[in-house]
Amino acid sequence: MNGMHNQEDRALRQLWGLEVPATRGPRARWTPSQLASAAVDLADEVGLDGVSLGRVAEHLGMTTTAVYRYVDSKANLVELMFDAAVGEPPAITGDDWQQRCRSWVSLLGDRFAEHPWLSEVRPTRMPTQPNAYAWIDALFCAVADQEGLDALRLALLLDSLVRAYASLESGLRGAAPASWLGDAVATRFPRLAAASAQDVSDPRLERDFAVEAVLRGVVQS
Repeated sequence: MNGMHNQEDRALRQLWGLEVPATRGPRARWTPSQLASAAVDLADEVGLDGVSLGRVAEHLGMTTTAVYRYVDSKANLVELMFDAAVGEPPAITGDDWQQRCRSWVSLLGDRFAEHPWLSEVRPTRMPTQPNAYAWIDALFCAVADQEGLDALRLALLLDSLVRAYASLESGLRGAAPASWLGDAVATRFPRLAAASAQDVSDPRLERDFAVEAVLRGVVQS
């Protein structure tokens, strides 16, 4: 295992409470969680593209070289940032399992709305952060009274809907379509012209529609 993987593993193990701090050498000034929190603040201000190891170091009053004691790539830092920003799930409440699923989606969606850059973090593997698993576990607990549900697949599907519509909401923020596009679409795709009066501009309402479709399909299956 090369140095980068060792560093990544060390930071993640500390998030999980598995890494014992070194007793030799100078004591680390910051923890990976504190580093991630500072990076989250920076991303909230300037966006994910504006985050760099150097800017996080400047934000904390440390040298860029010192940051490499905690992480040695932006990708590694972003994993820690995601864990910090999504946070631990609150209590999931509801009269039945469907309502608890709706609550779960809404609460997770709120975290993505609070930190719009989260929708730019594309999953490329199974989660590594404890809070990502905490949200999945929260849905497991929320649907525990419903027999026959594949809770893992349901959690992954609902999570993907939250991400997709959060990305859409972030992209639509301040981005008005070209004035000519409506007429061009209606001319080339006349069937869509009949539905042009239907308002599908609210990503959260469309997300909730998609969630209802999923929940109906889960029941039918």
